[in-house]
Amino acid sequence: MYEIRERWIPVYMKQMFSTHMTSSQRAEISHAFFKYVSLNNSLYDFVTWFVMALSHTRHNELDLDHKDLNEKPQLITSFPMESTMSELYTLAIFNKFQDELFQIGAYMVKMTYEDEHYCFYIVERAKVSGFRVRNLLVNKSSEHVSCSCKLFECDGIPCRHLLAYFNRMQILDLPHEFILARQNKLFKFASSVIDDAVLTEDGSELLEEA
Repeated sequence: MYEIRERWIPVYMKQMFSTHMTSSQRAEISHAFFKYVSLNNSLYDFVTWFVMALSHTRHNELDLDHKDLNEKPQLITSFPMESTMSELYTLAIFNKFQDELFQIGAYMVKMTYEDEHYCFYIVERAKVSGFRVRNLLVNKSSEHVSCSCKLFECDGIPCRHLLAYFNRMQILDLPHEFILARQNKLFKFASSVIDDAVLTEDGSELLEEA
């Protein structure tokens, strides 16, 4: 029963943004954070371990931020979109995006139906049987494109099917609606600077009040 549930739950949850994390993965992360905490710890021990774990997590985040701002990923395709997104995406997100972009040459995009408001496409892997055909829906008025695989809705990464469509339509830049603010390293850096400034100001006020 568990194996069956493990298969059908993602089908109903794939429209929910979760960065592709399952509930069990979130629990594992929490357990790892508090792995040194036990019932035998005193309150002092708990606070000490908590501060150390928080400092370690913050150090890792700052290390990733430093890499995002100072390291440039290696480009593996000649698509202009790859070069553009390497400047915007964080390294972790760009690696996922690059994997999807690298695959688009193997996919064919075909229009199957068109009416007054929508265009319908199918995206399938060329000359390979057994791969699932994906469906694209294009809203003519808003030019919004959605894919049946729901990778973007779930993980925040435009899928290879969407990217294959953009390539066919000669759309060189990824539409802004597919670039989430949390994935933009420039936005992330600006937000961290503002947060640090707020923390410093709050700290100063607390010292003045004391």
